[in-house]
Amino acid sequence: MEVYLFKLKFNTPYGLRVGGPKESIDTLTALRMEGYYVIPWSSWKGIFRRATEILFASENHFKEHREEKVDNQKVEELLKARGFTLEEVMKAKNLESKSDELQRFIAMLNCPIERLYGSEYFASAVTFSDTLIDAGINLRTHAVIDRVTGGVREQHLFKEEIVDVKSVSAKVIVRDGIKEWLETLKFLSQVGTFIGGGKSRGIGYAALDLKESEYAKIDSLTGRPKFQPLSDIIKG
Repeated sequence: MEVYLFKLKFNTPYGLRVGGPKESIDTLTALRMEGYYVIPWSSWKGIFRRATEILFASENHFKEHREEKVDNQKVEELLKARGFTLEEVMKAKNLESKSDELQRFIAMLNCPIERLYGSEYFASAVTFSDTLIDAGINLRTHAVIDRVTGGVREQHLFKEEIVDVKSVSAKVIVRDGIKEWLETLKFLSQVGTFIGGGKSRGIGYAALDLKESEYAKIDSLTGRPKFQPLSDIIKG
């Protein structure tokens, strides 16, 4: 099994806000942990999964693979690459050979999105770090718009904490699905994504910087990873 490490840098020209606990009725606060503003690993996973779905999702994927039929031979090849057989997996998961649940398991294993980000049957092939941000806050005041009249509601103002940061980084381990993963990274460099709340106001826009991001392929458990620019394998 090939394992890759990634150090990813996203440019965030308009700052961002990952929502934290509600501290007051009129203020949208940013998530904090131990004195830092935070982008949790779960937020990164959701961001990347949505991007991969845009590129690779089928109609069956959004139906949770409940009606999909897949050739067992292809799945056996996927399992063999991981050092398993279909019979071993069936026994471990207590799946019967002709059951609908087995067919769903096979369909999920055949789906590049489920293989990358995990399903109810198997773990994710991608591990994300939390991102800790040491930065200041821009506090913005907004008016509440009445959707019926289209006007501003009187005495309805709220404040929003925007983390004043121009770039953020995340570390990622990828153990499978490298082809789809690299296509996802290319998409995020060309189109970008949004982190946290405030999307309608442009807050949280982030674009992957291929030149400032790095990757390394792990060839052994004892060898030190040799990082290279991500732009070496992804052409923007």
